[in-house]
Amino acid sequence: MGLKTKRVVFTFDDTSLRTLEQMTEEGKYTSMADCVRESLQITRALITLAEHGFSELLVRNPRTNGEREIVVPRFRLLRRV
Repeated sequence: MGLKTKRVVFTFDDTSLRTLEQMTEEGKYTSMADCVRESLQITRALITLAEHGFSELLVRNPRTNGEREIVVPRFRLLRRV
């Protein structure tokens, strides 16, 4: 059984379109649609984590052991008290 697909059209302002084009190129995606799909998957994962009480996102550079925290404003909105 194949996946159902639906064609969707988005309207972007100039800045958002340039950002999407840049992300598509830098991420080496084959299309803007692939970039958007993966971005949706990442966002879904982050929302699920936030709904389970996670409130921080840390990234680590394995070569230097340097760490950075990524602030996701939506985490505060989704955090369960």
